[in-house]
Amino acid sequence: MADRQSLGLLQYRSSADLLAEEQEAERQQQEEARRRRDMVEQSLAGHIRKCWENAKTSKADVEHRMLDCLRRRKGEYDQTKLAAIRNEGGSDIYMMLTATKIRAAAAWIRDVLMPAHERPWGLDPTPVSDIPQPYVQQLQQQVAQQLQQLAANGQQVGPGQAEAMLESAKEDLRAEVQKRARKAADRHEDLIADQLAEGGWIEGIEAFIDDFVTYPGAVLKGPMMRRVPALVWGEGWTPIKSTEVRPEFDRVSPFDLYPSPDSTSCDDGAYLIERIRYTRAHLNQLRGVRGYSDDALEAVLKDYGQGGLRDWLWTDSERQTLEGRGHEWLSGSETIDGIQYWGSAQGLSLLQWGLDPALIDDPLAEYEVEAILIGQHVVRCVINRDPLGSRPYHKASYQPVPGSFWGQAIAELMADIQDTCNATARSLINNLAISSGPQVDVNTDRIQPGEDITSFHPWKVWRTKGSMVNNDPAVRFFAPPSNAAELMGVYEKFEVKADDATNIPRYTYGNEKIGGAGNTASGLSMLMESANKGIKDAIRHIDRGVIRRVIQGLWLFNMQYSDDQSIKGDCKAVPRGSSAMLQREQTQVARQQFLGMTANETDMGIIGVPGRARLLRALAEQLDMPDLVPDDREIEARMAQQNQAQQAAQKAEQQNQQIEAQEKQADAAKAQAEAEQTQAETQHDQAMAPLEQRRLLAEILKLVSEAKEHGHQQTGVEGAGPIAPERRGQGLGGASPAPAGAGPGRAGNVSSRAFQPPAGAGVSASGLA
Repeated sequence: MADRQSLGLLQYRSSADLLAEEQEAERQQQEEARRRRDMVEQSLAGHIRKCWENAKTSKADVEHRMLDCLRRRKGEYDQTKLAAIRNEGGSDIYMMLTATKIRAAAAWIRDVLMPAHERPWGLDPTPVSDIPQPYVQQLQQQVAQQLQQLAANGQQVGPGQAEAMLESAKEDLRAEVQKRARKAADRHEDLIADQLAEGGWIEGIEAFIDDFVTYPGAVLKGPMMRRVPALVWGEGWTPIKSTEVRPEFDRVSPFDLYPSPDSTSCDDGAYLIERIRYTRAHLNQLRGVRGYSDDALEAVLKDYGQGGLRDWLWTDSERQTLEGRGHEWLSGSETIDGIQYWGSAQGLSLLQWGLDPALIDDPLAEYEVEAILIGQHVVRCVINRDPLGSRPYHKASYQPVPGSFWGQAIAELMADIQDTCNATARSLINNLAISSGPQVDVNTDRIQPGEDITSFHPWKVWRTKGSMVNNDPAVRFFAPPSNAAELMGVYEKFEVKADDATNIPRYTYGNEKIGGAGNTASGLSMLMESANKGIKDAIRHIDRGVIRRVIQGLWLFNMQYSDDQSIKGDCKAVPRGSSAMLQREQTQVARQQFLGMTANETDMGIIGVPGRARLLRALAEQLDMPDLVPDDREIEARMAQQNQAQQAAQKAEQQNQQIEAQEKQADAAKAQAEAEQTQAETQHDQAMAPLEQRRLLAEILKLVSEAKEHGHQQTGVEGAGPIAPERRGQGLGGASPAPAGAGPGRAGNVSSRAFQPPAGAGVSASGLA
């Protein structure tokens, strides 16, 4: 230790001494922190390791069942049974009846849960049962104002009218809120569909379905928030590598999931453990990620980065062989096994394990935690972020067993039938082999020495010898009986029993030999409907155990962390796989019929253009033409344009009608004016008729007188005899005819032709006398 100098009562130390002491104190603090962290890790690691050992022990029987199910799907006997069969000799054929049922069930379920243009799930807004009190108060104020306006206008308001107006306003508000909630739910559905597509949902659910029809249980994990690499495009379409956080989904092998012995579901047990395999690259990517311990990750990479870490289980070898990964042990140095622990822990224990005290509100309360143990190092320990404490694991079984985590698989439901069919098939093949040719009885006493009795060929010559004791033929042939018909009958009977045991009939996957009601279209439809009930029940288990939980988890995450307020709303996840199962064709036919039935003015007035568009849109989606029918906005725009055009046409029609009416009025006024003019002319003519008559009469009289004078002049000149006196009553019209040889100037001619008055003139012949 550095020397200390003293000046009486004062002591002083150099800066080097002070720095050394500070470094020593810091080193001791770091050592103490490391020691405490090691104690915490050892305590937490010991707890997780104890739970891991208990879970492995309780799952041993289930692992035997899983391996047996996998062998039956692969069509392989277990080693003990195969050795016994080969010891007896004969065929070791394995009939792939279980594999056929499993493939048919997987295709059937995949067709329902993975439709081309539909979603086997949805979000329904919760019904608005009551209106919050602040909105009720606002409605009351609005109703009071309306009542005051009615009173100010002199209208009387009855005693129950105010209450009726308030209830009507409440109903209108409920309807508007429900309508907006439906729109928000539709937008949220689109967001969830995008998250599922980008998060590996399709791949995960496909693998899940294969496990569902193969093992006693299938498990899907998600949504798990992960930072994954993404590609964005810059200027000039330059690819830029970036990262983004998004929900992802993985299939978890049933071999790798270990529930606690008291578990009946993924959430109700004391803990749930998953065995995970990491690589060095993956562990390096976790360094610096929130929630992970960099020191623990560095210790793991230092201890196991070169040689790897494999926590081998007794099932691994056979499992790898059956799954086609028999040489996986060659990559042992590249993989590092870890176990992910999900379980509850008391707050006091979490504080002792070193968690942040700010996260522990009550030391005596239970908290759901997530921890990852690799070797002896706890690389992660955080509190579960789910508000309800749900674990991101979802499990379903083809045939659940009440009170048990694992159910029954298809292979287990028909295990006895498969074994019987295998035994029958082996006996059939052995019998066919024996009865396919003759059996030979050789009397060796009569065979010449050196004769090969095991050699048979056509036209063979047998060298025999006589016998004083045995006179039987040297060689006798006989045919063993064939039991093929009986064995085939037994096999077919048990094959039919497999349909009943699994609820997967042969006619559902194309077997044409049905018989009975299946020979007709209607009968086959009835059989298919009955078969739907069994598979529908299996799909219902997926709906409840997986689909609903996944959609609810995504909805909850978006409600917490999404910035889009247009999707926010209280909704519930609704799985639709089992309800819509195999009803699409019937629905399609019903929609087409409904489309034809509503093609009339009465029904169009009820459903309107938007309703008709929704119906056409549903049919177009089924026909793989989703963009054929425009959306509601475009339809509304078109309807607005049509309304404007109709209004313009109606306005133009009204203007034309007004113009025509004005023209008709003008024509009527013109006709009336013409009638009035005609009447005036008639009256004028009637008034002028007497004057005209007098004028004509004067002219006639003048002409008559002139004619007479002219006649007297001619008579006096010619000297003809005496002039005959005029007769009474002879006027112009009654003048005697002119004598023969008289010229045109004679009075008789003038009076009878040139001066005949017009008809209706009112002048008679006698009036001119």
